[in-house]
This record gives sequence, C-alpha cells and structure tokens, in this order.
Amino acid sequence: MLFFHAFTGCDVISAFRGKGKKSAWQTWDVCDEASGVFSKLSQYPPVVDDEDLKTLEKFLVMMYDRSSTAEGVDDARLDMFARKQRPYEAIPPTRSALKQHVKRAAYQAGCIWSQSTVRQPETQTPANWGWTKKGDLWQIVWTELSPIAESCQQLTKCGCKSECCSRCKCYCFGLTCTALCSCRCEV
Repeated sequence: MLFFHAFTGCDVISAFRGKGKKSAWQTWDVCDEASGVFSKLSQYPPVVDDEDLKTLEKFLVMMYDRSSTAEGVDDARLDMFARKQRPYEAIPPTRSALKQHVKRAAYQAGCIWSQSTVRQPETQTPANWGWTKKGDLWQIVWTELSPIAESCQQLTKCGCKSECCSRCKCYCFGLTCTALCSCRCEV
C-alpha cells in the first residue's frame, strides 16, 4: 500500500496528470499483477527491475485507456495521440519519465516510509532514485530523454473557439498557433 500511495501521487511525489487515487484504485481492481509490485516496492531496500517496470507500464496504460492493447507506455502514447487524437497532456508519460517516477516512489515508500517505525533507519542517497543534487538542493530528474525540440511545436494544438486568450494552450507553452489549431488566429 505504501508504494501505491507514493506511485499515484503524494506530498513529495508527483501525480499523473488527470489521474487520481480513485482511477488508480479502479485500475488496480482489474490489474491484479500490480499487487506484487506494489508490495515489493514498499519494502526496504526497494529493488526496481525490468519486470516490475513492465508491470507498472501495463498498469499505467490501463489507467489511461482500458481498451488499449499496447504493450508499453511508449506504444500507448503513440496510439492515444495519433490514432485517438488525445491531447498531449492527456496521454501517459514516456517510459523514461515513468522509470524516474517509479524510482522516486520506490525511494519514498521503501526507503523512507517503510522504516518510519525504525529507531535508526538505514537510508540511501536519493541520487540513484530519480533525484539529482544541485548545490545544496535535491531536484527531480523528470526523464533521461532530451526535451522535445522547438521544431516539434506542431504537436501542440489549441481548442480555442474564436480568438486565442490567456487560457490558450499554445500561448501557455509560449508557442504560436499552428494549422492544427481550431482557432482563427493567424498562422
């Protein structure tokens, strides 16, 4: 249960956009194999292997789209964005981003919370668990992939009905509207 709470978002670990505890719980009801991973990564010391990551990928794909037949999150992202026309912010994270998220959640659940009743807990450095140290502060490692190039701005499209305003997705990302946008702004 500790890892489930951290994985689905808590005070110190990010959540999946638009997916709360309720949708995660409902997904868990139909994805029984996630139980073993949730339990394993709640123990100290947590060890995340490729099989765990594959199971969590399947869980996440099901959380975003129960009808998907995709094997992993990267395939599901392509299917949801290209075929199902889902907006970029409504698709699951990349496998690389998921891996870093899983590391942070496993660190929180397995290294911190699982030892909360231990007088002198054994702790590990967060450096191998989705965090990096910059000066005196720990910062999140969101992904090991390079950011999307500015040349890929055509992947973002707004749904403004007439003219763009401050809520325009393109405006919020600091981009100009493209031919894919439904607004009447000059392209």
